[in-house]
Amino acid sequence: TTGKSGLKLNRNLLLGFTLTGVFSFANNIYSTNVFPVFLLKVADGNTLLFGLAEGLQGLAQLVTAFPIGWLADKYKRKYLLWAGGLLWIIFIGLLAYATDIATQDSMRSFIILCVALSIGGVTNGIVGGPLMALLDDSTPAGYRSDMELYYGVIWNIASIAGPIVSLISFAEGENEWTMEQMKLIIYIGCAATVPCIILCIFFDDDLALGKESEAISRIEGEAAEVLGGRQGDGKKVLGFITTEMIPWFLFGLNLFFSLGAGMSVKFFPIFFADECGLSPVTLQILYIILPSVVVAFTLIATKLSKTWGRMQVIVCFNFLGIGHTLAMALMRSQYHNAEVMVTVYLLRCGFQWSTGGLAYSIIADYVPKEYRGRWNTLESISSFGWSGSAVLGGHLVKLSGYSTTFLITAVIQLLGVVLFALPITPLVALEKDIQKAVEALKDNEGELEEPLLGGNEARSAPRAVVPASSSIRGLPGMNPTFEETTGENGAGASSLSRSLSHLEHVARIGSLG
Repeated sequence: TTGKSGLKLNRNLLLGFTLTGVFSFANNIYSTNVFPVFLLKVADGNTLLFGLAEGLQGLAQLVTAFPIGWLADKYKRKYLLWAGGLLWIIFIGLLAYATDIATQDSMRSFIILCVALSIGGVTNGIVGGPLMALLDDSTPAGYRSDMELYYGVIWNIASIAGPIVSLISFAEGENEWTMEQMKLIIYIGCAATVPCIILCIFFDDDLALGKESEAISRIEGEAAEVLGGRQGDGKKVLGFITTEMIPWFLFGLNLFFSLGAGMSVKFFPIFFADECGLSPVTLQILYIILPSVVVAFTLIATKLSKTWGRMQVIVCFNFLGIGHTLAMALMRSQYHNAEVMVTVYLLRCGFQWSTGGLAYSIIADYVPKEYRGRWNTLESISSFGWSGSAVLGGHLVKLSGYSTTFLITAVIQLLGVVLFALPITPLVALEKDIQKAVEALKDNEGELEEPLLGGNEARSAPRAVVPASSSIRGLPGMNPTFEETTGENGAGASSLSRSLSHLEHVARIGSLG
């Protein structure tokens, strides 16, 4: 499925990228910068209530995500995507209705919007978790940073179009944050989300890859030798941190970043509108430029990761991003200077938002396929941390202002890098080494087939999928039962039976902090 040309796109990947682009376009029409201002107006400027609404969205995702992850591992992922599409219909309808009846300083309108946001949180968990696990199952090991690069670039390019629609709407109407003007933009965003529901129907677990999309710990034989000891010699950092702990450390990093980011990211549009005095049109222009900056930084980060290593780039870029967040906290005297603050903000987001895909690719490389659905449920914890900390952020903004909030964000994220990113940096294999291991595995399989099948039969017969051995130890606390691993009769689980049992990934939006 791959070669020297790099990642080959299959049906699931093409559908996933298309869904990503459509949703990013629709979501960024209203969600990024219009809806926060709209919700704050409905809450009569109460930032604590605003944070509470965001917290409810994260709580809804947290409560439902673990059952969703279990179902995604127990049954085919496409069934969950179908269910997510149906719930999406309810979410769009309720959000449109809540927007239609919303008035400024109306508690009834605010409560209905909170219900809509809660359903949106459940929808995010249903669609986001199984979708990303299926994309990882459809991507060969060693090429996942390329898949994440496609994903990130498509998301950010499509997100440019969203603010353009908002900009045109504000330019043609009133260049003011009026309720009617914002309602129109939310309606457009809801309508643009409808194609996502249709796309959910066409995903198929049976088109996912076999052994070549496994975790590198499952790539047997040549893998340990090719990886030069990184994977196979039991190397430890600080005497206890091993490769098996890499996903957990990345989860910890993502959780810290989510906790910090949730306190500030949702308030950036309000910060620029209130403190820097940006008009609606100017704010839309900012959010048109921002994705272009993130795309450029993502291309640079992915290119550097091929030679430096993925964790090395993650650590370096995050330190630089945190430095710019700290600068925003300390530059209170410049808050009136929109040009300066916008420049610092763009650099901050460029560094920090460009490495999420690299982190996800590492997790997918170090988590076996049959745990990927469960790992996706961990996104709910980070998302709740993100949304839950928005409640605290709203209180801090009201109590101490934006400067203190930005400072606390920087400190929390700095702790995350020091505690969770630096320790695992020496353990993560280079992708070029993983690619060699996958090619060696395929060569070995070919050598075994030819003597058994002979000439033409060997070339025409479908390649057997190497089953996961029941002796392989799973992640701590996530070991399957004997029946789940080997099947009723003790036979090794095939790729298909595993897809009907149990599958990975960690916090997508959350790590964008």
